[in-house]
Amino acid sequence: MINLLETLQQWDENIVIYINKNFKHKLLDYFFIAVTYLGSDVFALGFVLAFSFLPGRNLDDFSISAAIGLILSSLTVGILKNTIRRKRPFQTIIELESLKIGVDQYSFPSGHTSAAFCLAVTTAMVTSGHISSALYMALAFLVAISRVYLGVHYPTDVTAGALIGSFSAALVHILRR
Repeated sequence: MINLLETLQQWDENIVIYINKNFKHKLLDYFFIAVTYLGSDVFALGFVLAFSFLPGRNLDDFSISAAIGLILSSLTVGILKNTIRRKRPFQTIIELESLKIGVDQYSFPSGHTSAAFCLAVTTAMVTSGHISSALYMALAFLVAISRVYLGVHYPTDVTAGALIGSFSAALVHILRR
């Protein structure tokens, strides 16, 4: 088990270093800083509130499902972060050129990615796979990529965040039916 965790950690570090050394560019820096905030608590709350004021049953269903899903995923992420206490890449990889953005203390799992996937999967389920859900899913993937690009998360952090957000959205959707 220890060897598996060490192998995963090395794999995570290698990917973060590879992205940092081979894809850093000023335009991508600005792009991913903007994109990363699509997974923030403020954006998620604003997104849900905006849709709750629009007329329509699907929008009401979306707002309620998204709010419950976001609460569930945020609680899960918070418990895991404070239990596992994984340091962020910019704290452990000396040669990493990271951008200074506001983050909380721990890395695993990614809360931004969890929120982005929760909103994307909720949208897909409420709209029965409407074309707009593909756009939201693409944005969720970009949020996940941004977290690794910016050096604030490892690939396993964003993978876990995506799974938590997706699972939370699916569970809420199933329970509300």
